Amino acid sequence: NANANSASASTSNDQADAEKTKKRARSLSVSSDEDDDVKDTSPKKKAKRSPGASAPTSSGPSNITVNVLLAQTWTEEKGCDPTGYWISEKLDGVRAFFNGQGFYSRLGNKFFAPDDFSAQWRSKLPSNATLDGELFTGRNKFQDTVSIVRSGASNRWPEVKYYVFDAPFMGNKPFEERLAFLKKIFGDSDSPTYPNVILVEHVKCTGKDHVLDKLQELQKKGAEGLMLRQPLSRYEPKRSSTLLKVKTFYDAEAKVVAHHKGSGKNAAVMGAIEVEMACGKHFRIGTGFSDAQRRKPPQIGSIVVYKFQELSKSGTPRFPVYVGDAIDKTEARDAEMRVIDSGDGDDDE
Repeated sequence: NANANSASASTSNDQADAEKTKKRARSLSVSSDEDDDVKDTSPKKKAKRSPGASAPTSSGPSNITVNVLLAQTWTEEKGCDPTGYWISEKLDGVRAFFNGQGFYSRLGNKFFAPDDFSAQWRSKLPSNATLDGELFTGRNKFQDTVSIVRSGASNRWPEVKYYVFDAPFMGNKPFEERLAFLKKIFGDSDSPTYPNVILVEHVKCTGKDHVLDKLQELQKKGAEGLMLRQPLSRYEPKRSSTLLKVKTFYDAEAKVVAHHKGSGKNAAVMGAIEVEMACGKHFRIGTGFSDAQRRKPPQIGSIVVYKFQELSKSGTPRFPVYVGDAIDKTEARDAEMRVIDSGDGDDDE
């Protein structure tokens, strides 16, 4: 398990502090690939409108080329000194690029948001403005967000907010200047100018302890992790060390190859899915599913997102949990991480 065993009582304050630091370091794991790769979710076409739903927007092409800034990873042991960096919450939402007309996934597929979603504020932007952010319905609601934004027919779009964190069209300007522009248009995070657009809050980092304390604070509230932004950095439309992510679990994608019947209360529905990793290894995922998802599990051949704590010695994930469908993915992706001893065995269910 990633959590360290409780230490024996220390005989001095220095020993206690050292043990506390050691335990915290051992519990800090990060994913090795950008989570936006996993959570990029968009429709291929407009769906039929349901009763009461707002009319989807017709402006803008259905597909464009999108290149966004992607994060590298940060660890306490090997990461840079984060003092002076900007800390923000890593949102468990759907990455969305706004091109002045509509919202697009990072693969360039359009999200068919209703016209009124951006009607209040898009005219306030310069004609060449582009925004980077996430469509978000709340912590631990990733699957809810996906189910809404993948269709313009949903009558639940009022639940979605656009959490904006950058302005790519000002990419040659320092991050602080881009942040000031966004604040001028959208207001502070705690007093937004428009109800459905929130500027992601950024605070100055005072050091590694600040990062770890903030991570613990937010994850107790259900947050996914943290992002660290280098001060004075430009917006680079590629994976860059100017943006770092910090998390306490790994995630990856795998292909569904079989459904396995459940037992007990799940005797009449799916108990676990069997998936294939990119490396060819098979394992089962039996947790993270709602009752509705057990009745209608992910299709065989589809790609799903899962998270886990660590790998066993055999190279399969321990304690895997289903996160959602990777709609814009066609191939599995494994996380890159160290291999540990399996200890008490795998938890395939």
